[in-house]
Amino acid sequence: MAPTTPLVDIADVDIVYGEAGVEALKGASLSVAKGGFSAVVGPSGCGKSSLMRLVTGLMPATRGTVMVSGAPVDGPLKIAGMAFQNPTLLPWRNTLQNVMLPLEIVQPHRAQLRSRRKEYEDKAMALLASVGLEDFADKAP
Repeated sequence: MAPTTPLVDIADVDIVYGEAGVEALKGASLSVAKGGFSAVVGPSGCGKSSLMRLVTGLMPATRGTVMVSGAPVDGPLKIAGMAFQNPTLLPWRNTLQNVMLPLEIVQPHRAQLRSRRKEYEDKAMALLASVGLEDFADKAP
């Protein structure tokens, strides 16, 4: 049986922040098969979020290689999403506007938002309804 390409393959990666040279990761390696599962746990400041930004293409490695589906990660990936540990709702936007925010940023939705706004808003309202928040669509967080 031929070896399969890992979905995620991180090889000998360093992440160093700023001129002070703060090391978030050093020599990190990880391989996750398609359909596999990995968990990264550790105390605050150990590099978990940096690792997620690296794998999703939100930041580059200082050294080493990051591959997803056999291709080098050289920018944000469309197949990835991230849930933040802390609330990140924008207080000047209502609930529906906060739900719609990713569609204003990520292609191809960004280019289609104006012409398909009603369709997107209907889907966002369905999501809010699925968690019992449809009555709060026009409320501030």
